[in-house]
Amino acid sequence: MTVLTIIALGDGVPLDCCDEDTAHVWVRVTAWSPRRAFLTGAAPFVEASGRPAAELVGVRFLADLDLDNPPGNADTAGERLEWPNLRPAPPLPSEWMRANRPEVKR
Repeated sequence: MTVLTIIALGDGVPLDCCDEDTAHVWVRVTAWSPRRAFLTGAAPFVEASGRPAAELVGVRFLADLDLDNPPGNADTAGERLEWPNLRPAPPLPSEWMRANRPEVKR
């Protein structure tokens, strides 16, 4: 299972001429690249989480992705990625969150 995170909503424009759904999200798959994001339809994430697209930013998911074959460099907007066995990721343990919280300087 690979962790992916919804980092932003798309701009509501169809990805191509046959696309009827204009809800899109930018997805980061850190195992593929910590700097790249992929624009894809929001529908699978809405269905997996039960949340509206507007509430997906920051939500983490798990999917069975082929880590040896990431999308090419030209595939950062408009591609039709598949997210096999997509499901919400479990919450991070509070101990981990406390241990990895940045220190606040006063």
